[in-house]
Amino acid sequence: MAYPEQDLSIILGKRIIYTYENGWLYELYFHSETLLHYRVHSGLVGGRWVTNREVTMKALGAGMVRVNWVEPVGNVVALVINPDDRWLHGFFLMPQWIVDNPQLTVCHEDEHVDEMLKLREQGPTWPMHFAEDSFATINVLEDVGAGRDDVITCPPSELPEEWYTERGVKK
Repeated sequence: MAYPEQDLSIILGKRIIYTYENGWLYELYFHSETLLHYRVHSGLVGGRWVTNREVTMKALGAGMVRVNWVEPVGNVVALVINPDDRWLHGFFLMPQWIVDNPQLTVCHEDEHVDEMLKLREQGPTWPMHFAEDSFATINVLEDVGAGRDDVITCPPSELPEEWYTERGVKK
């Protein structure tokens, strides 16, 4: 059996802004084959942003890529992304403590990892909740180049309104 060639060039260096079926707006930047940066513009943890999230990526063939990661807060995320057809499917599990107090994770996580680990340990981590198991429309697909640390540098609240209008995205 021949598995798909692992050419991730269809996603590396790209920024995608997408809206889930429930209206939640997210942004991902694919920094490298092992790192991504993201912002949550709206939804349960709207305002949260993360840089240098370690991930695994696999090309699935047919122009699709799967991206997986586990966060210090306890979230488990898996995305299947189809940039050509401009959709993705997101699946993520969220521990009970975040469902109970989502605002505790709304920060630049990189600066608060120790605090996030303590909150996760305090729990409860069970049950895990299906925070998302749905499709999303990719509203924006930009090639901004790989390896940049200046693509996602602030929370959504610090973005000027023009940032959204220039990209044709509704908050």
